[in-house]
Amino acid sequence: MADISLLQSNDSTIQLVSKTISPNTTIAQYTIVSKIGEGGMGEVWRARDSKLGRDVAIKVLPPSLSENEDRLRRFEQEAQAAGALNHPNILVIYHIGTHEGAPYIVSELLEGETLRDRMAGAALPQRKAIDYALQIAKGLAAAHEKGIVHRDIKPDNVFVTNDGRVKILDFGLAKLTGASETQSQTEVPTRKVNTDPGTVMGTMGYMSPEQLKGQHVDHCSDIFSFGAILYEMLSGKRAFRGDSMAETMSAILREDPPDLSETNKTVSPALERVVRHCLEKNPAERFHSARDLAFAIESLSGAAMSSGPTLTMAAAAIPTENHVASSGLRLFTDARLAWIVAAVFALGLLTTVFAYFNRPTSSGNRAIWLSFAPPPNLAFNDRKYDFVIISPDGQKMAFTGYSPDGKSMLYVSELNSPEANLLPGTDGALEPFWSPDSRSIAFGSQGKLKRAEVSGGNSQILCDATRLTGGAWSKTGVIVFGPDYGSPLFQVVATGGEPKQVTFKEADGSDGGHRHPNFLPDGKHFLFYRGGPRTTGTWVGSLDSQELKQVLPEDSNAVYSAGYLLYVRNQVLVAQTFDADSFKLSGDVVPIVTGAVINATGQVRFSASEKGVMVWQGKWEREYQLVWFDREGKQTGALANPSLISVGYEPRFSPDGKRIVMKRDGGIWVTDLNGENGIRLGSGQLPVWSTDGRNVAFTSVIPGIGGGIFQKASNGVGEQELILGGTVFGKAWSPDGRFLIFMRRGVKTRGDVWVLPRFGDAKEFPLLASAADELEPELSPDSRWVAYISDESGTYEIYVQSFTAEGKLGSDRKRVSTKGGVVPNWSRDGKELFYVAGDGLMMSVSVKTSGTEFESSSPKALFKTRMLADASFFHEFDVSPDGQRFLIGTRIGDPKSPPPTVILNWMSNLKK
Repeated sequence: MADISLLQSNDSTIQLVSKTISPNTTIAQYTIVSKIGEGGMGEVWRARDSKLGRDVAIKVLPPSLSENEDRLRRFEQEAQAAGALNHPNILVIYHIGTHEGAPYIVSELLEGETLRDRMAGAALPQRKAIDYALQIAKGLAAAHEKGIVHRDIKPDNVFVTNDGRVKILDFGLAKLTGASETQSQTEVPTRKVNTDPGTVMGTMGYMSPEQLKGQHVDHCSDIFSFGAILYEMLSGKRAFRGDSMAETMSAILREDPPDLSETNKTVSPALERVVRHCLEKNPAERFHSARDLAFAIESLSGAAMSSGPTLTMAAAAIPTENHVASSGLRLFTDARLAWIVAAVFALGLLTTVFAYFNRPTSSGNRAIWLSFAPPPNLAFNDRKYDFVIISPDGQKMAFTGYSPDGKSMLYVSELNSPEANLLPGTDGALEPFWSPDSRSIAFGSQGKLKRAEVSGGNSQILCDATRLTGGAWSKTGVIVFGPDYGSPLFQVVATGGEPKQVTFKEADGSDGGHRHPNFLPDGKHFLFYRGGPRTTGTWVGSLDSQELKQVLPEDSNAVYSAGYLLYVRNQVLVAQTFDADSFKLSGDVVPIVTGAVINATGQVRFSASEKGVMVWQGKWEREYQLVWFDREGKQTGALANPSLISVGYEPRFSPDGKRIVMKRDGGIWVTDLNGENGIRLGSGQLPVWSTDGRNVAFTSVIPGIGGGIFQKASNGVGEQELILGGTVFGKAWSPDGRFLIFMRRGVKTRGDVWVLPRFGDAKEFPLLASAADELEPELSPDSRWVAYISDESGTYEIYVQSFTAEGKLGSDRKRVSTKGGVVPNWSRDGKELFYVAGDGLMMSVSVKTSGTEFESSSPKALFKTRMLADASFFHEFDVSPDGQRFLIGTRIGDPKSPPPTVILNWMSNLKK
């Protein structure tokens, strides 16, 4: 085996340009050791990283490829994005640069061989081919979900390490070497490979029809190329063969490859259908995502791969815009089923699918995987609080959706109906959950626990719930719910009334909040998630007793369904037999959804009916990064690499403008302006600098002390000091250091603004505590004015009021924003007030604060931001002291998470 990385090529007819590289040459921090290989795309060298003491691979590309600066820039961006994926099936990129005019790429050094060499012109064992195919599909899915398309998938660009790991190579190179945007894709260079005599192959043999036609190329092209590779792994023959380039092109455009059964009798029909579906000429008729393709292959990998009929179904895909608009859920591995479900609208499944699903078969029923898509006029899944939940009878789905006018409401659809019905009075619905008879839905909204009937009519208020953290509805007509973060659980009758506390927290403060309850069949006992360093996991509580019993230590909520407990363990959704009388688990832990959970903590979004239907959403996360912008919105840099997060960074400049405090990796960090030389102060959120920059206050929970606002020296020396206990959130330290402004939620007043004097008896008092939400207080540099947000008008707007020396408000309130606004932020000179409008625009308002009255100009739009959608509670941007640069938490790539998955007959996995 050879030490190989980015590319191997046996083509000796291409002369390489780079003549200046030899052993002991130094390129940046890398010292060249020896040549690994060479080909049409350049030379590959083994090198030593002098800084990190590791061996790497360096590919030096021909200097001619750097002549087009725009093409090179786009390639660098794409290669960097691919490197940032950090996926086990994608080659890790360490560095990109130029050496004497020639671009080069530094990557991890792999030991093994390319898939081309591994096949050696013969078919692979079927199980081995499926294993490799699944790894390739997962790598492509990770890239496609970040908007990255390979464009040159072929056996030469797939590497198999000595331990059987598959790595996809050369992301971005096809774009670098390909034709310009106005030229045909057929001009992409090809090379001759030692294969069938007289056959011109290489890139050409794996191109999609749309590539050959010079049409738009997207992820569907990679799926076609993947199909050609899988065909070759199973048959030992090329999918498209010709004695000339013209014949090969004609075969790709007009012919189907020979049946796999002609060359390999052991290939199962189900596997052949997967291959055929990848090789459809029309991109819209292929798998619509590599994620769906991976699901299809994974379902095959767990079944016996023998010849004969197979009833296993594959993953569905969300249709593209040019597909049948009503087909949001689709099956692909059975042509008849594809037409059945293609007639179903974005939420439906029709009873025909269930009839098929329940029919008797010789091999037993199989699970069917489908993707969920809401009606096209509704936005869904761009907030971490968006949910889709299956009803207990398995016949309906409820989901939150944004209408075109920006309102978030609850919608319900019958699985056998082509309509999604709006539930009136469900504005801003949070944490919805079904009644046991599937006729009603309870949810949190505007500080209340409410219920709505599926049959229609306005919603009904049941009781106060400051910020609902989950609920469950028993068959006896009792609702158990979490009214707020950090709170125990309460119960209330389903017709409404005064809530009664039903669980109790540890007195020493070591217990976190109780949330996400789920009733057991007796209607008295319930499961719930419990936080805290010593109590984390799933517990059982009772309506009749204060006794609690731990069931699971996993940092995941759990759902009971038909004798099983569903929960997340080691990033896998699993099921295990659960005795609802003794509260004991038994038997094997069976994986249901594998490889789909990333850093699952607390709530993982999924629901299950009593009839074997499951909806899986997983962990809501976005690729996010702190990015520098100038006042025109031009990106001028970034802090660190993008990362997957579900909440923001909350960056704040120090008073002298030389440091930044932020939330990162669950902790509070102080760094320099490059995000380096970090000092971790502790775990927590919402950091705020003291006036002199010597301390940072932040909200945290410490065992033995409990939750509250703590402060610690910004240099990391010393222990955290409790300033104020309870569920409180610091937001602003007055410039004169006399007051700490913080937020606290009230049972009836929702979000409130409070003041903690840092002198005298230091007794806190409310500043803003109306029936509306009042959040995000920020004091002006002279401490005379406070800006905040309120939703009293129905949407969040920015308001400013005077702030007296005694910490009181004047009566001179003025609304500053005009079309929604969050995150107010004063300039250091007090002459501007910045905020983010409802449409994401960064706004600037010129203000005058020196007089007795506050004066402001009309808001002026600066540029569009891409902050997290739930930014109204988090300080997701700050302005440099000179007012010329913005540091903003910014979404990278596709703003949406992968679509939820509907799994029919998920229990079949337990019977294998």
